[in-house]
Amino acid sequence: MIEYEIHGPKSQELSLKRVVLALQENRFPQAVLIDGAAGIGKKKLAIELMQALLCTHPEKRPCGKCFGCKSALAPEVAEQWLIPLKAEEAKAKTAEEMTSRSKSTSVEEFTSSYAKKILENPYAIDYLPPESIISIDLVRALNKKFTLRSPTARCVIIAEAERMNTEAANAFLKTLEEVPDNTYFILTTPSKDLLLETIRSRCSSIHLQTWTDEEIKYEFQKQFSREISPDNLGLCLGSFGRAIFFDEYIESTSSLAVSFITLAYEKRYSDLFLLLQQAGSKIELDSALLLLDVLSFLLVDITRAQANLPLRLPETFSKIPVSLLEHTSPKSVQIALNKVQETSKILAGRSTSIMMTLQTLAIKLFDGEL
Repeated sequence: MIEYEIHGPKSQELSLKRVVLALQENRFPQAVLIDGAAGIGKKKLAIELMQALLCTHPEKRPCGKCFGCKSALAPEVAEQWLIPLKAEEAKAKTAEEMTSRSKSTSVEEFTSSYAKKILENPYAIDYLPPESIISIDLVRALNKKFTLRSPTARCVIIAEAERMNTEAANAFLKTLEEVPDNTYFILTTPSKDLLLETIRSRCSSIHLQTWTDEEIKYEFQKQFSREISPDNLGLCLGSFGRAIFFDEYIESTSSLAVSFITLAYEKRYSDLFLLLQQAGSKIELDSALLLLDVLSFLLVDITRAQANLPLRLPETFSKIPVSLLEHTSPKSVQIALNKVQETSKILAGRSTSIMMTLQTLAIKLFDGEL
């Protein structure tokens, strides 16, 4: 029997054991759907599975040395990836359509550039522009590559599968109805409920659990040679990808979040608007959503403090004025939290001015207080 080795945190051990058993018993499904929170290792598992499926070592897989293993780690092998692209990227010419003199970027090159980012950091949660989708053109291009049978195994990782638009999802559904021999599709998504039920029903499901705090601490220390901050540990919610992301922005964002809550509570709107304007060049969609994320955690921490419960952001919370904690009712904090979450949804829709939306939130955040 061929020995298979798939790595992951102990919190995901049960799911990984099922995967290894399926590989050993030669019953690995041709379409699998890996779901779980962002940044917990879904794409890392997908890459290891692709290596294992393409590996040709007679005893131990993935061996890391054979042609199959090496091709799985080669971002330039674009046909092994289906990754959401921006509209202008998806409409680019294919490599076959381009001439030798062409200086434009092919759709395969765009795909390879994102695959490279994934391979460099499979936990990344910010490697794609928010407007990227999997269009029907990308699915059609994928289908053309698998019209012919192959004597060797083929594998495609479909990253962020929930970003398929309706046309693309229906086209891919037809692909799943008759998957060619020796061909495997590995889909990743934060929630399988975001995909068509008909696609879900044709895929075997692998659910990954979030990491424990100890696992996050260990891996962070291993990669960065320093301890993760208590606030980052609270913000990441068991996602190593979130921990990496927040490590870069937590200090500046938490400082802005404290000022936002404090000035909004004290109704010093002109001071708050000036602060936002000063940070304006840095406040884009992703940073605005991050700010709202930290605001949500701080508001929850206020209610947790009032109930004598452990805090998520102990360092940032210590900077909140005592007067705000003493004179704000749990009900008003809950209302404020709802307003922050509603604002996140509005901004995620990308249909409004970021600065104006944040200013509106500031005015409405603590209506009726003081």
